[in-house]
Amino acid sequence: MTEQNFPPAWAPDQTFAEGRIGLTIRDSIATLAVQIPKKMNALDVHATRGMVEALEAAQASARVLMFTGVGGKAFISGADIGGFDDEKQQGSSFLDRQQVLADYPIPTIAVIRGYCIGGGLMTALNCDFRLAGTDASFGIPAAKLGIAYGFDGLSRLVELAGPARTRFLLYSGDRVDAQIALAWGLVEQLHTPDALWDAAMALARRIAENAPLSISATKETVAQIMCDPEQRDMQKIADLSMLCQNSADFREGRDAFREKRAPAFSGN
Repeated sequence: MTEQNFPPAWAPDQTFAEGRIGLTIRDSIATLAVQIPKKMNALDVHATRGMVEALEAAQASARVLMFTGVGGKAFISGADIGGFDDEKQQGSSFLDRQQVLADYPIPTIAVIRGYCIGGGLMTALNCDFRLAGTDASFGIPAAKLGIAYGFDGLSRLVELAGPARTRFLLYSGDRVDAQIALAWGLVEQLHTPDALWDAAMALARRIAENAPLSISATKETVAQIMCDPEQRDMQKIADLSMLCQNSADFREGRDAFREKRAPAFSGN
């Protein structure tokens, strides 16, 4: 697969933010792509707004969302700083839009080739899973730009990579390659560039075929577990478990198991 053909045969059904963001939905799998290859998919304020609009458009009919960048040279190379000059309180607005992705109710998979830098790494970390090509590289050049990342910007990185590795990335501003990113827990899987998309799509299909209510309950329960104990909503976890137990999908899963066939889940 050439860089120009990543994602393969990409032709978005919808575009947002004057073409900066593309979206397709096929067989309950949404693909959201940043498509600003001339700027290495750097995010400006319009792109982040378009990202939120695309997420909202996909939510009603998708069971899983793949997040990527077109062209193969960059997932997202960071924030286009100049592109935020026309918006007040730049940092909070960017973080607010990132929080929409972090709180997204359906599973999200970041599919990463090339540069995954700064705000791009934050975007990837706000997805549930990260699958990367062996050509990917990761870093946060904040110290080289005089930028300070706040609590929300760094908490997920510390959670996955640990405080020492977070300090290394932030203090040095250096990039690390895909093998180091895998060892540090920044990504879950590595694949050759030619195999990456098929591997990500296979994972998305497996998730989409499973019971949506069960997956939604798992996503929310894991999020509650990661909260501070005093902030956890234990009743919400219990309610989600009961919702699954009383669902048509639970009955379908049980019947399919007994009948030795693949279940057909409806999300009800």
